[in-house]
Amino acid sequence: LGNANYRIQKELHNFLNNPPINCTLDVHPSNIKIWIVTYKGLENTIYANEVYKIKIIFSNDYPLKPPTVYFLQKPPKHTHVYSNGDVCLSLLGDDYNPSLSISGLILSIISMLSSAKEKKLPIDNYTHADAKPGSSQNNFLYHDDKC
Repeated sequence: LGNANYRIQKELHNFLNNPPINCTLDVHPSNIKIWIVTYKGLENTIYANEVYKIKIIFSNDYPLKPPTVYFLQKPPKHTHVYSNGDVCLSLLGDDYNPSLSISGLILSIISMLSSAKEKKLPIDNYTHADAKPGSSQNNFLYHDDKC
């Protein structure tokens, strides 16, 4: 307990052996706490064949605290993805649970993207557009109960 690296190694093993659909993973060569997930949009969605990169940064408090998760530029245009790359997802904020796996978290993001019917920025994008990505979700406005 308390050793983030042990949990991260377990998550890494699980992700590599059973990656979420259309995802590949690159781990920083000298820091196991920095991951880049490359996701290719699912067929029959508005993001079909589009490629996005999601950065995941684990803190020393992981899994007690959620990882920092955001899209690298250029993020998908989605009502729960800010133009700076931040993802407005309650699982990364108030609804985070330490038992949630990184694969499960990525699957939630894939589900969020796959269910979108239009490409549209969040209504409060202007409040995040210039912010450094990966900020705390404490001040996020959850626009609906879908994420």
